[in-house]
Amino acid sequence: MWVMKDIISKTISEFKTAVGIMSGTSLDGIDVLITRIKGAGVNTRFENVAFEVFAIPPGLKAKMREIMHSKCASLEDICRINYEISALYAACVKKICASSGIKTENLDFIGISGQTFYHIPGEATLQLGSGAYMSALLNKPVVWDFRAADIGAGGQGAPLVPYLDFILFAGAGREVITLNIGGISNLTHIPAGGRFDEIKAFDCGPGNMIIDKMIIQMSGGRLKYDKNARVALGGKISPPLFKLMKSHPYLKKSPPKSTGREVFGDCYTASLIEYCKANGIGFNDMIRTATEFSAYCVINDIKKYIINNKMYAAARECGLKKTAVKSETCPLYLVCSGGGAQNPLLFDSLAEGLTPFNIKTIKSQQMNVESKSKEALLIAVLANETIYGRPSNVPSATGANRSVVCGSVAYQ
Repeated sequence: MWVMKDIISKTISEFKTAVGIMSGTSLDGIDVLITRIKGAGVNTRFENVAFEVFAIPPGLKAKMREIMHSKCASLEDICRINYEISALYAACVKKICASSGIKTENLDFIGISGQTFYHIPGEATLQLGSGAYMSALLNKPVVWDFRAADIGAGGQGAPLVPYLDFILFAGAGREVITLNIGGISNLTHIPAGGRFDEIKAFDCGPGNMIIDKMIIQMSGGRLKYDKNARVALGGKISPPLFKLMKSHPYLKKSPPKSTGREVFGDCYTASLIEYCKANGIGFNDMIRTATEFSAYCVINDIKKYIINNKMYAAARECGLKKTAVKSETCPLYLVCSGGGAQNPLLFDSLAEGLTPFNIKTIKSQQMNVESKSKEALLIAVLANETIYGRPSNVPSATGANRSVVCGSVAYQ
């Protein structure tokens, strides 16, 4: 086994300057964060220095989207994209260092999520982006491939975010549910006692993925997303479309569970669009229904897998009735982050749907957690754990049979 000093010279208690890079399923950009980090686990401390979102070049983006849509690619394409993404990540690191006045040689390590091309929960996963190639380009340690070890330990390989949520919210002293709404929506439930082995986390279903694809296709590319829910707010829920979407088999799965573009991506969305065209469902109603469906997936899973087990018990401990608990008396928070948290209709639908269950829906900024950079921070935190040989999967969330060190390390 390698020794920590072979990778970086600084101890776990010293601040390191690290970079976290996340490119998600929506392909809407590359999130790059520079942060100063020290400690590990619940003792992790960080000071964010700079954050930027970089565009994916149109040609590369189109090529990746086509491969994900068709689920087919030549070996040459996969080979080239693996290195193109790595070079793009390296260029982003150089750009953010230049704009923030930090020399790349002063970085201690970099963590990359890689671009997920295919994920088969519990069986196999493919994230493109070579840490070894990127390490050689920047002459810095790079940590990548965070999902494989969890799958090897019997887990789903996802979600990754519960580890960061535990660090951020375990000390809150109350029941907290965190919700990240990216292309896919995923939540983490942290009990009031903050016990690591009681964390629940799983993917609820689509977040922005279906909405964005519908918007792009139906507007002929003129719109990239439903800004301020303007399109959705101009429509109403289509009962037959909503019923069709609620019949999706993923909604019947119990945790641990994870999903992605393979299930809710372009092919599924294309079938919904065709259904709408065949049944006279207009653009605005289509987007309204898709938005409300994203909220429904979250609310439904919270009701089935969290409230019944934990929330009502917490309410009873407050000495209040199950159906009329006031959040200010016994606050149970849903802390929202990700691009979908900025969608006012989606956010309000969550708040309205969860109020009867004594849950107050807030944005992560209200808990002093920056929403936009959170996923990039996750990758930096996971990389920090890997550098020091510490496990960072959450077995109670992924279904793994043990804790494992996640990620591979490349260093010069």
